[in-house]
Amino acid sequence: MDKRTFQALLVCFAISILYMNLFMAPPEQGPGGNEPVTIPTGTTEQVAGDLQGSEAAGNVPPQGSGATQGNTDSTTTLSVPVQPPAEVKTVSLTNGMLDLVLSSRGALLTEVRLPEYKESLEDQEPLALLSPALKSAGALGLRIPSMQLDLSRVNWEVVAEDAGSVRFQTAIDAERQVVHSITLPAEGYELTSKVEFLGNWATTNELYYEILGAERIRFESSGRATAYPNQWVAAQRNQDGSIKEAVHESVDALEGGEQRKSNIAWGGLESTYFAQVIRPLGERETGSLVIRGKEPGVDEALFNQYADDGLQGWPLRVGFNRLIDPTADHSYAVFMGPKDPEVLSQNASWDAMQLIDYGFFGWLCRPFLALLRFFDSIFGSWGLAIIALTFVIRAVLHPVNKRNQRQMQVQQQGMARIKPQMDEIRERFKNDPTTMHRKTQELFKQEGVNPAAMFGGCLFIFLQLPIWIALINTFSVAIELRQTAFLWIGDLTQPDMLFQMPFALPLLGDWFNLLPLIYVVVTLINQRMMPKSDDPQVKAQQKMMTFMMIAFGFIFYSFASGLLIYFIISALVGIGEQKLIRKELAAAGITPGVPQVAVPSGPATPAPPKGPGRPGKKKS
Repeated sequence: MDKRTFQALLVCFAISILYMNLFMAPPEQGPGGNEPVTIPTGTTEQVAGDLQGSEAAGNVPPQGSGATQGNTDSTTTLSVPVQPPAEVKTVSLTNGMLDLVLSSRGALLTEVRLPEYKESLEDQEPLALLSPALKSAGALGLRIPSMQLDLSRVNWEVVAEDAGSVRFQTAIDAERQVVHSITLPAEGYELTSKVEFLGNWATTNELYYEILGAERIRFESSGRATAYPNQWVAAQRNQDGSIKEAVHESVDALEGGEQRKSNIAWGGLESTYFAQVIRPLGERETGSLVIRGKEPGVDEALFNQYADDGLQGWPLRVGFNRLIDPTADHSYAVFMGPKDPEVLSQNASWDAMQLIDYGFFGWLCRPFLALLRFFDSIFGSWGLAIIALTFVIRAVLHPVNKRNQRQMQVQQQGMARIKPQMDEIRERFKNDPTTMHRKTQELFKQEGVNPAAMFGGCLFIFLQLPIWIALINTFSVAIELRQTAFLWIGDLTQPDMLFQMPFALPLLGDWFNLLPLIYVVVTLINQRMMPKSDDPQVKAQQKMMTFMMIAFGFIFYSFASGLLIYFIISALVGIGEQKLIRKELAAAGITPGVPQVAVPSGPATPAPPKGPGRPGKKKS
């Protein structure tokens, strides 16, 4: 293997590693609690560097109180109040956009379905954002850690119920009760949770409670989306009332235990296309965020099995921590719905659009999505919209590509013109590499030749990397493409999965995806159409490009089919564009590999001395 071939392989390997680290790094799986019985205390960690809050904001129980430290042990076992056994009752609420099931056991939201979204192409049942099948504890569970009480395991009494609301109540003791009311409006993806403390509750810094979301919500479990299961998201409120930029963090960033931060406007759990967000209402509209992951005393093997079954293995609960004050308003708005821009734009009061994480290249993702929606409104097909977007991007890149092609071919002509002089230098100084290199560079400068310009093809590919990354993010956040069919493709956000093979291939799985193979074939054809050259540098470049295209085929194998459509159409357009550019250059007298007619500028070095004597030495 020559040096340049090795360099080509090294470049392909580096690209693969970059891709694996940026896009395919799945979060670590860990243990968790499906029915939490303990809670870590005595640890208050910073949620993320972007959440710059102060513990003195009035939302976090002060240090040294039972709210943050309590016992000297790292965990405090929670108990349930003594109560007579009662029948567990379920209550259903619906508004056409949300179907809710609530249980008197824990006053929990145990099931959330979205009728406007379907489970899968094969299963047309309403999508279950939260359900027992996800092995998750219910949402909106209450705890009073400072009293070592877990009210999410108490069987509450249903004291009121109508078409749009339900009211639960439980007694702590003879003098104190807790009421939890849940109301579902006539429309929308947001419900209201209100907690009331009745009776003789002392207002001290020693009493606080938590309201927590579900441990898991639905995420897409096939194709590339498996790399992006649940993660937590939170946004802090500025002093002027505006919302800071939201923080999106994966589960493994929690490293178990719990984290808290004050002055949070909203926080919750999100997946690729859906979210569960809790936000405090009332005068302050902020609170102390609680993010709880792994809890002690739970069988790790159970949650490892969940991961093997395609479920979120590591549980993650996000909610709020607040002092118990019977005179205060303990109301919360809970969003349970899609990360659809049309839906989120209706929740501008809390800047819900920040739930969509466009990534570093968001400045490219947003116009791409706008163009896709525009073309879809014209053609009525997202597949055709992707093709139209491809033509737009290629048209924008055409001047850059044409300039690169011109430079490449001009330099190839220059290299062909000075080839005899290059051969002369190599032959004369074959035993003196330093002088050979110096003379070669002098020749390049004298003749106006720049060999690096012949690698414009590689440069053009690397210039497109930001566009590729932006498109990857675009297809990852565009919920409009979810379960959208095109040709034989059932879902443009998933691999095309033409058929399932009776065996699994390493790194590729057991589904046969046709689009990546088409992409490799088209790009190799494109490479074959490139001008041939006898120059070793040009040959090395073309060999490197071939290796890169094959490597990209493996990398893209599990990518969204919509993205592969873009790559394939872009390669096909590139073939036609290549022919057009070569025709224009030929008309201008620029033909690759054919030296231009020019007046010789003389040899690059003095002619070698005649006779056997060496220069500068007389013959004795």
